[in-house]
Amino acid sequence: MGQNLEVRNGKKFTRREALFAGGVVTVGALASGLLSGCSQGASTASAESWDKEADVVVIGAGTGLYTALRAREDGLSAIVLEKGAKPGGSTLYSSSVVWAPANKLMEQNGDKDSKADALAYIEAGSAETYLPEHAEAFVDNVNVALENVTRLAGVEWVYWASGIDYRSDLPGGKTIGRSLCPKVEKGQAIAGVLGGALVSHAQDAGVEIMAKTPARQLITRETEAGGLEVIGVLANDGKKDIRIRAKRAVVLSSGGFDWNESMMKTYLRVPARYSWGTPDGTGDGHKMAMKAGCDFSLMNEAWLSPGYKVEYEEARSLGASKLSTAIRDDCKRGVIYVNKHGRRFTNECSNYDSVGRSFCALENGAEPRGWKNLPAFAIADQAAVDAYGLNGGKPGEPGAAFKQYASLDELAQDCGIDADGLKEEVSRYNEHARNGADPDFGRGQDYYGQNYTGGDSNFEGAARTLAPLEQGPFWAAEVVPVVLGTMGGVKTTPAARALDAEGNEVERLFAHGNCSGVGCGGAFYTGGGGTLGPSLAFGEVIASQLPGLDPWS
Repeated sequence: MGQNLEVRNGKKFTRREALFAGGVVTVGALASGLLSGCSQGASTASAESWDKEADVVVIGAGTGLYTALRAREDGLSAIVLEKGAKPGGSTLYSSSVVWAPANKLMEQNGDKDSKADALAYIEAGSAETYLPEHAEAFVDNVNVALENVTRLAGVEWVYWASGIDYRSDLPGGKTIGRSLCPKVEKGQAIAGVLGGALVSHAQDAGVEIMAKTPARQLITRETEAGGLEVIGVLANDGKKDIRIRAKRAVVLSSGGFDWNESMMKTYLRVPARYSWGTPDGTGDGHKMAMKAGCDFSLMNEAWLSPGYKVEYEEARSLGASKLSTAIRDDCKRGVIYVNKHGRRFTNECSNYDSVGRSFCALENGAEPRGWKNLPAFAIADQAAVDAYGLNGGKPGEPGAAFKQYASLDELAQDCGIDADGLKEEVSRYNEHARNGADPDFGRGQDYYGQNYTGGDSNFEGAARTLAPLEQGPFWAAEVVPVVLGTMGGVKTTPAARALDAEGNEVERLFAHGNCSGVGCGGAFYTGGGGTLGPSLAFGEVIASQLPGLDPWS
């Protein structure tokens, strides 16, 4: 495996540097209003001269590297444009886990699964956002992609120990086997392994990776039929604009817009203003596609988690990504989430995406209009702090997000919580917790809640996560919804071909990953690796079509 990764201007990246770089909405008709002065004409540039050319130009060096690597296998030339200083994109921030239903390891281990079960599960979880043909394309291609990653990038796959479907209770859900992770040496972290391997092997295969070279514009021309054809990309290498001819296709793999506050406010239905993805995720691909007249879908959707507000305020001020320490604190014994009314509003022991979505309820009735569950707070008693630490702290010493209070009354007054509501809620919760039940939200009642989350394995069943809050002093930390990645983007066919607002294909333009409005074939976080799985699968869908495209002239 090559260790030196050649990129533009002679800059090399080692594999280690790569590893540690550290409701459907359609808006195509809206795009021209959101981007004042931008039209289809704005995306068309003169094709008189080109600075570089390749069969395929990929925008984004995350899972887009897989598509480029496959193109090289088929004898095609490939250029990958990367906005950041190092290639890898959000894939380097991920766990490297891939959700892959009906995979070969399941078959070998006797864990039954099928395409039909996978599609039933995706449909049940996606509800009205279900895209049946896209879901089928995902399921048909994800395991092909994983086999190719093993063959081309040297990544071997094993069961992820925590690989329970996030809604294993739904039709078609499974409790083992669908989430796979790279095989690593004992003690080695899996985070970033996939991204690092793709960077290394893509470069070894002859993919030209151009770091610090953000794409600025899709270069288009009108077809004989009156539509648009993408023929290249205008980029900037930090010194000058460069025009790159894409002889066969341009692939958008530029990630989401979770570091673009304006787009987050415009599109997302959940009031999330924080992200744990790469700060380079500012929706550049979305904006280029808007200028080229593309339609969009799932723009109000995102993959979510809870997070401690103080951590994310600090991370945003530094322009840095941040992994949430709240993600498994919420299900610890003696910890609950409450809103400003003092009321619980979620099954704290559900998967982190479901918890994140629970913040978006609106006030109703006599309450002033606003978000019912914001602000929100994690409340813990001293027994929980002594046992688990919380917020990354040691047992008995919680992290800086938590503040100590002598009583629930004092806590409520300081946090702006209705004191009577809080005391009533804690009393109710305590009564049920002593009996091992949660009739309000079902905490600890399902397989996921008892086995996947950060509950206490010293106890059995619901008691792993259910315990009364009785022992003062009490502790509180403000929690907020955090975006793991935005889900919406370019509307595509099941073959990942971009569509315009009238449903026509924008020729030679493909999209996958968080800049395509596909999700998993619906807006649903299926399980661990539920973002990487579809992105790799549709990367394979795209790669399989590239050799059959004739170069334009």
